[in-house]
Amino acid sequence: MSQPLQLPELTPGQALWRGAVTALVVVLPVAMLNNLVASDSEGSPVLYVFFALILLGGAAGGWAVIRLSAAAPLSYAAAASALSYVVAQGLGVLLRLARGDELNWAGYPFAAILMATCGMLGGMLARRWQQQQGTDVSGDAPRGT
Repeated sequence: MSQPLQLPELTPGQALWRGAVTALVVVLPVAMLNNLVASDSEGSPVLYVFFALILLGGAAGGWAVIRLSAAAPLSYAAAASALSYVVAQGLGVLLRLARGDELNWAGYPFAAILMATCGMLGGMLARRWQQQQGTDVSGDAPRGT
């Protein structure tokens, strides 16, 4: 069996920003497509697919945080996903305001919490994966793998 890829060990703060960028790579294009499709088709099943992909992007951001910094707490994984949501949703709000659409302000905090939860779930899965691969957060085994 081949050795897993060695990644550089980052500080938790650096990992948070890289995790947010990782999440944005998935979230931003899907959110923009969602914004364009949502204006044309209310209740379309494709909107649910986009929503699921956005949440998956949030989980990928949380995964990246823990993968890049084994010392990072799960709150950093949640923060990275929430940050990517704020950026993507901020652009979406600007697009909706430019089109003159109404905004549902009550849904934004709920979606941000949901996105942070998905980031935390991604971080938990990354921790579990690291434990199964033989890496340890305590520093007894090699880190950053």
